[in-house]
This record gives sequence, structure tokens and C-alpha cells, in this order.
Amino acid sequence: MIDFLGILSFCFIPGLMTIIIGHGLIKGTAVYESFVEGAKDGIATALEILPFIIAIFIGIDAMVSSGAMMFLEDFLGPLIEKIGIPRELSSLILLRPVSGSGSLALMERMVTTYGADSFIGKTAAVMVGSCETVFYVMALYFGVTAVKKIRHSLAAGVIGYIAGVIASVWICRIWG
Repeated sequence: MIDFLGILSFCFIPGLMTIIIGHGLIKGTAVYESFVEGAKDGIATALEILPFIIAIFIGIDAMVSSGAMMFLEDFLGPLIEKIGIPRELSSLILLRPVSGSGSLALMERMVTTYGADSFIGKTAAVMVGSCETVFYVMALYFGVTAVKKIRHSLAAGVIGYIAGVIASVWICRIWG
């Protein structure tokens, strides 16, 4: 029997590129020149975004190095335990809205420590997969677009994040 999905996945990217280039040639577009112009725009966008990314990473490092993150974890731990969230998830809850890669590394450490099938491991994985990096996204997008009035974005993002955290715990309790 022929592995249709294997062949499809092997040919998908080259096929898509062929279709795009072919369509451009049929339309009379200078395909290579358009690609180079797009690459230039991409580099310009990356350079424009870079200061905001650096600022966020410096802020995260300052929080961790100063002990502020540990203080917040110690402060929040008992509070989140009262609403049924394990204390061990407090660092992830604090880090996820700020850093996607940092929270992914933290989740990996939790899964290694507590096990992939543990409640903490499952909840951490669901949380990382379903909760947004609110402050990172706001700093990046609003910084690049020079938006000064964030209006209700921050409140909506934080409320959505809190709902995602609670839903992550609730879903993992149900499907335990």
C-alpha cells in the first residue's frame, strides 16, 4: 500500500513553492525581485522589533536576578493554592505572560521533575499551549506600531490570561 500522507508531506513544501513561482510567472511578476524585496522588508522588520525583544529579555533577567520573581512566587504560592492551583505552577503563571521561550523551558523542567503524566506536568503543558504571552505581545506590537493608547487591551489580555490559567487547571482536573 502506498503511504499517501508520507508522499504528500514530502512534496508539500516544494509543491507549494512551485505553485507560487508558477503563479507569479503566469501573472508576469518579477518573482526573484519580489522575493528579494520581501527579504529586505523582513530584515528591516526584524531590526525594528529587536529593541523591544531585548528590553523584554533584560526585564525578565532583572526580575529573576533581583529576587523579585522568587518574592512573587512566595507571595502568590499560598494564594493560588487556596483556589486549587498547585504552588509549583506559580512561577509558570508569572512567567508565561512575559516570555514564551522562558515559560517553555520552565514547563520542560516541570515535566522532567514531576513527570509528563503528573497533574503538574499536564497542567503546565496545557497552560503553555493555551495561554498567551500578553505582555510580550503588547510590548512588541504596540511598540512597533507606535500605538500610545492601549485602551482596554491590557485589561482584556490579563483577564483572558487568568481565564486561560483557570481553564487549564480545570480541564486537567476533569481529564486527570
